[in-house]
Amino acid sequence: MKHLSIVVTLAALALFSASAHSAPRISIRVSPAVAMAPAVITIKTTIEPSDDNRALAIVIDSATYHRSTEIPLEGRSAPRVSILEIRDVPPGLHEVRAVLVGSTGRLANTTQLVKVEAGPGTR
Repeated sequence: MKHLSIVVTLAALALFSASAHSAPRISIRVSPAVAMAPAVITIKTTIEPSDDNRALAIVIDSATYHRSTEIPLEGRSAPRVSILEIRDVPPGLHEVRAVLVGSTGRLANTTQLVKVEAGPGTR
């Protein structure tokens, strides 16, 4: 019985280790994380190559602001990194979402928050 529990524990650790080190299908890095309005936000998106990659949707959403952009992808030959610059982002707490879309729908998504503070002359 003791040997069985050791084997199960080692198998669980091996599975956890493999999944912990596997790269996500999509990741984003938004900079700056905090800015003054009217802000310029840079969104760097990294995707794992796949023949199924068809589009990358970038969405900035808050109670008072919404903007979305869709970038077509050509499967495995699409660039791994996309950089998008959004200008004149107003004050607020904005959710930045990146969605990787395949031929059958959403493959993966990730989010990051960005805070834009009211600057001089903005409300």
